[in-house]
Amino acid sequence: MRYIGPFFRMNSLSQKDIEGQLFFLSREAIKTIVLSSKCGILSSFRPSKKSSHSNNINTLSNFSPLICIYRKASPVFIHNKTSHGFDESTFKKDIHPATNALMTLSLLELSNYYSHYKDKVRNVNSLEESYSYLIKEQLEFYSENLRNSEGVFVEKKNLSDSNSKGYNLVEKDKKFNFSDQAIMMSAYYLYSKNNPNDSVSIEYKNFSLQILDMFLDFNEAMYDVSFEEGCKLLFAFNLFYSYSTEEKCKSLIIDLSDFLINKLEEKNYYSDSLDNCSILALTLLDSFKHTEIISFKEKSDEIYDKLQELYDEEKGMFLKPIDKKEIKYSSLEISFYFLAFLIHAKDKEDASQYKNMLHSLYKKFFISSGLVCSWPEAPSLDEVERYRGLSLQSKDMLDESFFRMPNLPSPASSGMAPILAKSLLYSKKKDSFTRNSDTFDSGKNMFVYFTLIHFLMDDVIEGMDFNLASENQDIPSVDNMIENIPSTEDISDIPKYIE
Repeated sequence: MRYIGPFFRMNSLSQKDIEGQLFFLSREAIKTIVLSSKCGILSSFRPSKKSSHSNNINTLSNFSPLICIYRKASPVFIHNKTSHGFDESTFKKDIHPATNALMTLSLLELSNYYSHYKDKVRNVNSLEESYSYLIKEQLEFYSENLRNSEGVFVEKKNLSDSNSKGYNLVEKDKKFNFSDQAIMMSAYYLYSKNNPNDSVSIEYKNFSLQILDMFLDFNEAMYDVSFEEGCKLLFAFNLFYSYSTEEKCKSLIIDLSDFLINKLEEKNYYSDSLDNCSILALTLLDSFKHTEIISFKEKSDEIYDKLQELYDEEKGMFLKPIDKKEIKYSSLEISFYFLAFLIHAKDKEDASQYKNMLHSLYKKFFISSGLVCSWPEAPSLDEVERYRGLSLQSKDMLDESFFRMPNLPSPASSGMAPILAKSLLYSKKKDSFTRNSDTFDSGKNMFVYFTLIHFLMDDVIEGMDFNLASENQDIPSVDNMIENIPSTEDISDIPKYIE
């Protein structure tokens, strides 16, 4: 009878449960990768006993936070006397601007999530201030080290042998990608929006608007980009507009949306660029919301219809239009196909028509396939995160299904970080998946985890019902014994050449 419970829990999952689980996975994965993996150049953070800073920032002293992230590594944790993190010998030390910007954007959005813990009674530290401190250090590093002599962000490589020897960065490629600049633009803007009282806030905002002006000045060059690059660029423009509501960005969204609609007609991208077709369906819907141009929504719906044709109801999964015995799925294809329909269902008056499809896709790909190498344990019953409104009251307790499914491997049991496998191989005959290799690809993981955080956070916040916290002020807080860190005078200013 011990198998009956998990079976019924799986089949009674609501869309809210699925959203909660994916958000929890994403925020905990970002925390693990950024604070504990050591897969990148590390922050120079040092705590100080003389500081008047909030104790929450000192949480960083217990970790090895990243100021930039490398491209690839093994996700297996190494534990010995000298190291705790990913195996440094497996690091591929390429540093991609968009990947790092997505890492920073994830922290920026999560700092907003953790702001709901601020001044509330709790027995866990809010990561809002810790993340904000680290974000500023990351953005300073990017502007100083990830740009070429012309001031654009380009891919770099660290030639240093190890993290203990600092870093020696060289340009890996003279070329630059428009999408790198656009995603960086969003990161600098969102920091300025989140931290209006910071002395560098206006400079970061101006810097992001200078990048926007660059796109407006050279918008003709965007018509030479590939379908993949175009989809990423449109995603970034809509993201930037959602943060800034800058009217100047609308013309870029309109022009690029039209360009990609026309480009989609050139070939069958559904067979070899399924992830980008899914991203386009999502972003065209945003283009419609931001511009109110109905043709963008109509094209988005048309793409969804074609994507839905790939869904096999009997197998409970989508099948790529490939005539082979085995099908290779990238984590991007799986994640964006699923997310596209998860968001699409919200915009439908009758979302029930997608319920079985979403349930089956989630079970097949995220729970049973091995796509997720490990899933973080749910907060324990004595942690406020387990309760609506952080109340610690039994009537507000969230079921474990809001965070994870039972019987999944955890980081502790598997020894692996909660990352998405690079790809899976599906056997049609056996109806089963195999994981090609246990490789951490930061570009794929950061793109997926940020997008899940960005699209799901508002619904999760609603489910957590943080407004209840004001009713629970009589619950004693736990003493925080962490030491303080340097004052604001010790934090370096933004590089002078950002004007």
